[in-house]
Amino acid sequence: MILRYDRQSRSASGHLSARRRPAWGLLLLALLIPAWLSGELQTHTVQKGENLYRISRQYNVTIDQIKELNGLSSDNIGVGQILKIKEQEPEKPDFKVPSIPATPSAQAEAPTVTTAPAAPVDYTKIKLPEDHYHAVQPGENAYRIAKDNGLALNDLIRWNNLDSETPVVKVGTKLIIKDPSAFAKAEVKAEAEAETRIQAAEPAPADTLLLERVYVVKKKDTLYSIAKANGMTVAEIKSLNKLTSDDISVGQKLWLAGTPPEGEDAGDAAGVGVAGAGCFMPTQGKVTSEFGMRRGRPHKGIDIANRSGTPIYAALDGVVVFSGVQRGYGNVILIEHPNFVMTVYAHSEKNLVKVGDRVKRGQHIANMGSTGNSTGPHLHFEYRVKGTAINPRKVLPF
Repeated sequence: MILRYDRQSRSASGHLSARRRPAWGLLLLALLIPAWLSGELQTHTVQKGENLYRISRQYNVTIDQIKELNGLSSDNIGVGQILKIKEQEPEKPDFKVPSIPATPSAQAEAPTVTTAPAAPVDYTKIKLPEDHYHAVQPGENAYRIAKDNGLALNDLIRWNNLDSETPVVKVGTKLIIKDPSAFAKAEVKAEAEAETRIQAAEPAPADTLLLERVYVVKKKDTLYSIAKANGMTVAEIKSLNKLTSDDISVGQKLWLAGTPPEGEDAGDAAGVGVAGAGCFMPTQGKVTSEFGMRRGRPHKGIDIANRSGTPIYAALDGVVVFSGVQRGYGNVILIEHPNFVMTVYAHSEKNLVKVGDRVKRGQHIANMGSTGNSTGPHLHFEYRVKGTAINPRKVLPF
C-alpha cells in the first residue's frame, strides 16, 4: 500500500508538473509581449504627482486615447505604472507639417487653416448663440463636460480661459462648448470696418463738421480760462467776436466756432465792428456796476458814477428818438445811430436835447443826476444792436 501510494504520488506529481508547463509558457509570453510592442508603442512611467490630464498634455494626446490604449475604466493611476501613450510614433511629425509655410502654395492656403491666432482671443467676451453654451451642473467637471460634448479638453480650456493645470469649473457657470472662432472672426472684421469708417470720417469736408459753437460766460470766467479750456488763444476769441478788450461779463455769449449773427449779444459783427468803432466816452467817472446779471436780474448797461452835473456826451453821431422820463430810468435819452445801433443815457439830472435833434459824436447832451431808481448820481449807459443790449466795454475807449 505504501509503495503504491508513493508511485501514485510521483505519478500524480509528475502529471501535475506536465499540466503546469503550458501555464508557465503563457506567463513568459505575457511578459515578453510589452517588449515586442515597445518598438511600436511610446510608454510613460507614472511619476509622483502626475495625473492623466498632465500626461495627456505632455504627449499631445487626449485622456480618452490613453484610457482606451491601456484599458482603463477610470482616471485613477498609480506611481510606477507604465502607460502606453501612442501606437504610431513615427507619424507624429506629420501633424506639424501643415503649420509650416514651407512653400508658396502652403502660404496661399494659410487663411483656411483653423489655427489659434497669434494673439489669444478672449472668446468669453464674444456674444454667441445660446446653443454654444453649457451650464455646469452639480457633480460635473471640465473633463466630463468636454467628453460629453465630444470636445478635446484643451479646446474647452482655451475657449473658456480656464486654468490649464487645474481647470476647475463652478456650478452654474456657462461654458462655451462649440467652436466660437467663426464668431470671433466676424467680430474682428466688424471692428476693423468700424475703425476704417472712423478713420475715413476724420478728413471729412468742412460742411460735415461743427459749424457753430457758442459759450455763455459764467462767474469767474476770463478770456484766458475760456480759451485754454477750448484749445484756443485769447486773440482768436477776440478776433472771432470782434472784442476790443479782454473784458467779458456773466451771461455774455462768445462764439468759439462759426460766425456770430448780426444783432446777437456777444460780438455782433455789423453793429460793433462798424458803428462801435470810434465811440466817444459818454462821461467821466468810476464804473460802479458792470454789464450782466446783478442781484438775480440782467443789468443791460454799465454804471459810471461822478458828481451831480457832470457832463454826459453822445457816443456817436445820431438822431434823438426819445428824451423824457421813463419808469426806473428817470430822465433818459435814446439816440439812434446807423447799422441798427442805439445808445441809452439814463438817470440824468437834466436832458439838453429833444426828440428829432441830430447830434454829433462827443456833443454835450445831458448832466449826470440820480433820477429814477438810483442810489446816487451816475450815468447808466446802454449800447444796443437791433434792440439787444451788449456789453458797452466792447465799444467804449476805457
